[in-house]
Amino acid sequence: MGRRKLTGVQLATDIGLSATSLSRIVTGHSKPKQVTLTRLMKRLCSTPQEEQMMLRAFTGRAVPVLEEPVTDDPLNAREERERVERWLEARTQAITFKNAVARELDKAGVKYRRDVCDGIASADFIAEKSGKRVAIECKFNVGRDFEKTVGVARLLRKLLECDLAVIVVPFEGDFLKPLVARRSAGVSCITPADLPNHLSSLTRASS
Repeated sequence: MGRRKLTGVQLATDIGLSATSLSRIVTGHSKPKQVTLTRLMKRLCSTPQEEQMMLRAFTGRAVPVLEEPVTDDPLNAREERERVERWLEARTQAITFKNAVARELDKAGVKYRRDVCDGIASADFIAEKSGKRVAIECKFNVGRDFEKTVGVARLLRKLLECDLAVIVVPFEGDFLKPLVARRSAGVSCITPADLPNHLSSLTRASS
């Protein structure tokens, strides 16, 4: 607020809050709802570094606090709709990609189970090929925490007692560096079209 030379009243008006609600957020007595945080970032942040600084301010709290209610105004409604639409788009893309992987497995005649859960472990697919059990994880959004996906695949291989784990991605790129750097034994990455041949080569090599 100081950098932007804004008073609390001015900022509250700009983002559709009461001055009291904004004061409670600034002093840490409540936290902003997602739509309020989005509007705060748009109004106050001009660089990605400033956005990260603001996110850390509200996600790093040790003591949970109640969310401050938002006003029912057109800008809040638009921001919330855009946020929900982005989430729906991402979910739809993920499901569509998963269906594409299933089609490739079907075309190759590979036996599989979908959405396998066992305790805390859940895999997109468990495939059976040449007597080998393979955990398959689908990762459409490769730009988001791919390293975690590598860790998940390694853990699933152990928890679900699989011989191999495969991460299926829409294309290859620099995001594969964590996988290469770790030299993850038994974990590989492939595109959907190459999945059947890749599974065959992996299972032959494991025999």
